[in-house]
Amino acid sequence: MEAIIETCRLSCRSGRHYLLSDINWQVKKGQHWCVFGPNGCGKTTLLSIVAGFKQPTGGTVRLFGQPFRQDNILACRRRIGWVSSSFFDKYYHLETALMIVLSGKTGGFGLDTELTAKDVRMAKALLGELGVGEHVNHSFAMLSKGQRQSVLLARALLANPEILVLDEPCSGLDIIAREAVLAMVQDLAEHTEMTIIYVTHYTEEILEVFDHTLMLRNGLLYAQGQTEELFTQKRLSDFLNYPVKTERDSRGRLQVTAEVPSRIRTMMEEVRPR
Repeated sequence: MEAIIETCRLSCRSGRHYLLSDINWQVKKGQHWCVFGPNGCGKTTLLSIVAGFKQPTGGTVRLFGQPFRQDNILACRRRIGWVSSSFFDKYYHLETALMIVLSGKTGGFGLDTELTAKDVRMAKALLGELGVGEHVNHSFAMLSKGQRQSVLLARALLANPEILVLDEPCSGLDIIAREAVLAMVQDLAEHTEMTIIYVTHYTEEILEVFDHTLMLRNGLLYAQGQTEELFTQKRLSDFLNYPVKTERDSRGRLQVTAEVPSRIRTMMEEVRPR
């Protein structure tokens, strides 16, 4: 099976601090991966590099069998749908929802002359299906967090990408919108040839279609492989440095529970005036 993403000793440094270090990873066409880890472990950094929006400071990246270079970044971006509110919130402000969705066709942040009336119709249809059809002309800054997430999903899907990279796609969504996104992801995974990379730190979002998982901790690769082999009670407890229990619910969702006591009430009572 053809490798569609390859990283070799991939690193990314900010000053003296390594956001990622020595990441060796290979994703084959048609596979569906979960990238799992706590906040700040390097998930968004890794996938922003893979999506062509951030440059590594060490190691190599190959996308679609080609070395990642300045002269092919835009061509690669057009084949990758990239959803990340933590990334795009830094760049989009006054742009309208419709403009942002249409920019997904170009692989950049703005528009070009290649757009057609069909592209505009499709962009509006996607926004409508994702529940933000009434906000096509609203600026990104005017939208709620959940609405922004829907706009970025529409942007990623516009060009029918070969790789769909979803960085915390359910963040900020209410329960109905979250279930709609998870149903969409499962449907795409089961009925298209799209390769899906799903980033999360919530185990209940890890659907059965994600048969492979990459675990990151403190910018380092902790483990990678078959999801069922990694999400055992023993392995996950070691990864989290805390004892947990794991099981699949009736829908195949992974459920993780942990008994975490709180000392807040005791601390408040200690400082309360007598």
